[in-house]
Amino acid sequence: MFVIAAVTVAMIAILSAFNGIESVVTELFGTLDAPVAIVSTEGAVVPNHAGTWVMDRFGPESTNPVVLCAAPVIEDEAVVAWSDGQPHVVTVLGFDSTMLQAAPIESTLRSQAWRSEFTEGAACVALGLGVRNMLGIGSLDAEKGLPALQFRAPIRGKKLARFKERAFHSESAYACDVFSVNAEIDRKFTFAPLDFSRSLFKRPESVTRFELGLVANASESKVALSIQQAIDAAGEPWQVRTRAEKNALITQTNQAEKWATFVILSFILVVAAFNVMASLTMLLLEKRQDIEVLNAMGLTGWRLEQVFAWQGVMINAVGGVAGAAIGIALVRGQQHFGWVKLQDSVIPTYPV
Repeated sequence: MFVIAAVTVAMIAILSAFNGIESVVTELFGTLDAPVAIVSTEGAVVPNHAGTWVMDRFGPESTNPVVLCAAPVIEDEAVVAWSDGQPHVVTVLGFDSTMLQAAPIESTLRSQAWRSEFTEGAACVALGLGVRNMLGIGSLDAEKGLPALQFRAPIRGKKLARFKERAFHSESAYACDVFSVNAEIDRKFTFAPLDFSRSLFKRPESVTRFELGLVANASESKVALSIQQAIDAAGEPWQVRTRAEKNALITQTNQAEKWATFVILSFILVVAAFNVMASLTMLLLEKRQDIEVLNAMGLTGWRLEQVFAWQGVMINAVGGVAGAAIGIALVRGQQHFGWVKLQDSVIPTYPV
């Protein structure tokens, strides 16, 4: 009974921990992504009319209102420099205010509010915490003067060996805010207004993708399937990708680890059940005299077998119920009290 209970506790606790890790990973790597995105199957960009096409068929005023908004996004690499410091390559993520409805980007900002302009039409960008540290920028204080950054992006079709400096297009912007998601993203990304990104990368008629915000309680997979079917019927060279598909490696790794752990613990549980059978066999050998007494009293055949069968059922049932209760109590306690701490991590306690 104790073995059954212990394995049940382990299964509930460990699988709950994997579910907690999956939720944290989804939250960390999905902060910059909407539930569903439209990308191109031919090249790296989609035309501007793709967002209108989606909203006409799946927006709030359509016959199948499942898409709340279609946010245009430009994502590409550029070189950024501040003052006379060392330039660094960053990934510029350009978006407009529509993106704030599709993904919780403002929650990552230190100011908790996105602004696209500083003064007199000058563009504002938000630096990842790691990018800010690499550039050597201190505190951002508008009263003392925000640091002016110089962004340079390669012009398509111009080779660096031939055109030298003319192979790059430059734009200036002010570092108005800082954001933090996780160490990897903080060292890589810079948020920028969509108009600034269009000018920097020379993309007035196209974007990298459209991030689609969905209505409440909408299923990502079902919405993605319905939009993909409409795209295929229209013959457009676009593809719908869910948040899990955009972070496929992380999602698949976590799922594989969880299923492997489940299989291993299930095998241990089966072994424990066989141990119960062995214990019952030993019990039969020890109770031979008692069995003879019961036979003499008239308890024979299948009725005698039921005594030991129900004893085995009771051992497994009591062990399973007790283990489930203890496991659930441990998980609830970790959720509420956070007994197991994580030092120097983005989350203070172990997720379950």
